Amino acid sequence: MDESGSRAPVSDIRYSSHRFGFYGWWVEIDAGDLMQITPHIHAIKTPLGPSPDRFVHVYLVYGDSITLIDTGFSGSEKLVTEYIRSTGRDPSEIRLIILTHAHPDHIGSAKAIRDLTGCMVAAHPLDAPAIENVDPMLLKSPSPGVPPLVGGPVPIGRLLDDGDTISVGRHLTLEVLHTPGHTPGSISLLLQEKMALFTGDAVQAPGRAPIYTDPIALVRSIKRLEKIPAIKHYFPAHDMPAKGDAAYRRLEDSLTYIRRVHTAVKKAASELPGTPDPQALAGRVITALGIHPGAAPPFIARTFLADLNAAGLDDALNE
Repeated sequence: MDESGSRAPVSDIRYSSHRFGFYGWWVEIDAGDLMQITPHIHAIKTPLGPSPDRFVHVYLVYGDSITLIDTGFSGSEKLVTEYIRSTGRDPSEIRLIILTHAHPDHIGSAKAIRDLTGCMVAAHPLDAPAIENVDPMLLKSPSPGVPPLVGGPVPIGRLLDDGDTISVGRHLTLEVLHTPGHTPGSISLLLQEKMALFTGDAVQAPGRAPIYTDPIALVRSIKRLEKIPAIKHYFPAHDMPAKGDAAYRRLEDSLTYIRRVHTAVKKAASELPGTPDPQALAGRVITALGIHPGAAPPFIARTFLADLNAAGLDDALNE
């Protein structure tokens, strides 16, 4: 990866013009979407739909065994297992899945991978119940010919709290950072020896649909991450990785975006009579931000209501 955050694909991956059957679409998987970033860290950009702009990263940490950070939607296990084999290792080496939070685009393939490998699944206690007891709607096909977003519930074999450490072998240790806001149990992970920061959805990428339940907690989580010294690698879920100083710019850009969302929410609410209708509020804010809501309008509407009702958000942004 160069200073701009671009990455080089693993030379022996043969996914150029690979067509992957996914959710009723044929998705082109480019070699650049599956790659080794460091000797120990690999990234797979799994699709969230037919558009190449909508994706979630699954990260693999290669130690004595393989640790997966998030899993993508149901069906992404095919990409994960094929990629692992192409690097000369075997999916049976997966010993741990760490889920950064309980949303379907992060937990969707966890059951299939656990069933295949017998690995342990870990998550924060506040999000664990939603992983072990998946919303039944996520287990149903969203439309004819399209499989469920989540393959099924999985038992959480290890609860992860702030400050916990996970040894993955080869002198590599992941530190757990509780970074709530996107969800109550959202976590980030710091691979200490490489100063590599995995943020899940704790950092909101500008221009993408903002989704969070507690904006004040989210702001404080991002500011906490900004205080980590000497970050060398930054690995988000829905944005491209970055390196060095670019990592800190991404964190600051996320705070700037949250300020922009907050300003748009306040303006839209002032223009609507009485208690704003959530959908009317969401429509005005989405237009003001110039974003595409994708498949998450209910989540976005809840985000804007949470912003509107967050007493003290201005203070948190200006701390």
